[in-house]
Amino acid sequence: MNPLTVRLRFLIKHLATAVAAAILACPSAALAQEKGEGPMSLFITYQCPAANKAAFRAHIAGAGITQFEQWKKEGVYQDYLVLFSAFVNTGPTAPDMLVRLDFAKYADSAKWKLIERAQPAGMTASALALCTPVTSYLTDLNFAGKPSAKRDLSKAVYLWIPYHLEKNVSKAQYKKYFEIYVKPQNDAWLAEGVLSWWGVYFNQHNTGTPWDMIFLYEYSDIVGLSRRDNIKESVRAKLRDDPVWKQASDNKQSLRIEDQVIIMDPILPAR
Repeated sequence: MNPLTVRLRFLIKHLATAVAAAILACPSAALAQEKGEGPMSLFITYQCPAANKAAFRAHIAGAGITQFEQWKKEGVYQDYLVLFSAFVNTGPTAPDMLVRLDFAKYADSAKWKLIERAQPAGMTASALALCTPVTSYLTDLNFAGKPSAKRDLSKAVYLWIPYHLEKNVSKAQYKKYFEIYVKPQNDAWLAEGVLSWWGVYFNQHNTGTPWDMIFLYEYSDIVGLSRRDNIKESVRAKLRDDPVWKQASDNKQSLRIEDQVIIMDPILPAR
């Protein structure tokens, strides 16, 4: 082989090795590896026949919530929330019960996978005879309001609102719109005392899902929920003085499709 050719191959090989090492060492590569280790939440939905709903709720309010609390104490997850629908609803995205499990980092969800092997969706055999787990989706909490100092979960009422993004609307586009138009309204509702907390979760799965994002509104109490439309209009009237918000409002386009809204109550452990 020509000596020059040998020399060129030697240089190319070592150049490729150096470039690979530089890529691995650069901050962007490190961030990409760490991204999947951030906090995340698992949403599990359950549906049951109306004839079983009362019995299933009674089970969850007793042995069921005791078990979820015990798993939290054992460090299976960082926190959890159990919500039960206040009224009978039907539809593919209408849960009778919702469980949200919060993990400090993605890898911690492996602990829950072990639970699922013996108790699918955290349910015993007797509970599964009453109600069926329907969906389980990993999500990221992309936006949230600071919990109110007067927050009292025993009085809270929740709205579960699933959304689909319109065709050709990316998550990045919607997040920008949310920052400008939606977030100021949510924060104002929180400041008014109507809400005691709110959160918006994006589905980690990008295709074939029943929803792209979940809005979870925690109203301070039933009175706060009843005032939501009046407060919404008064807040928007004030925000129209902000030229940036007003422009977003005037040019508002259809970016999302709202699915069935469900009113839900929290099930809490005995104190």
